[in-house]
Amino acid sequence: MVISENWIVYAYFNHRTRRTDVGVLSLHEGMIDKNGLTAFNSPEQELTFSSLEAAKPIVLSKTYGLGKVVTALGVTTTKAGISSKQFLFATGNDQVISIDRRLLDPRRPKGEVKESEKSEGLMSYSPLLPITPLRTPSHVYEVSSVKSITSTSANVESQSLVLSFGGPDVFFTRLAPSKGFDLLPDDFNRGLLTIVLVALIVLLNIIQRLNGRKIVVTAWA
Repeated sequence: MVISENWIVYAYFNHRTRRTDVGVLSLHEGMIDKNGLTAFNSPEQELTFSSLEAAKPIVLSKTYGLGKVVTALGVTTTKAGISSKQFLFATGNDQVISIDRRLLDPRRPKGEVKESEKSEGLMSYSPLLPITPLRTPSHVYEVSSVKSITSTSANVESQSLVLSFGGPDVFFTRLAPSKGFDLLPDDFNRGLLTIVLVALIVLLNIIQRLNGRKIVVTAWA
């Protein structure tokens, strides 16, 4: 089981269906009126919280099937929590796979997706979670008997550092859940950027000198 923000994700082997089921719970304090959160209005919030006095949260849940036995669970962590999250699963065939949080969203509708739901990034509910090579951080390497998956943030928001361990193997990797939106590509032309910046600085100095001369000429005219 892993807890991330207001989400709880757990996995267990279902002996009736002979597969691994992944359960997802999301906890919410309550509903907000459509006009209750605007640039001018905000819902009233208590500065203190007591679990003994607070109302029970609203719980949304969904269950998905996974075609692999799960031995450990984890979730990516980033510096400011802006990047989307990926949940990590260590499988019985010695692989570490990742699944986008949007695929696990318990709000995924079972019927046709409405336009308002599409705008939130929701997609139609599917009972089986896909496993793709592009979402396999361990790639072709075997990571035996993983018991724990932990993560921490890197110096940049787009990157998350992940460590899988517990058996004879230790696996470390760096993931980018929302891609490298704050990184320059390897083929970025830094030389051209330097030339452009130097040219702009020189041009700015020339304009300032010409403007100064014009002011002096105008003052003596």
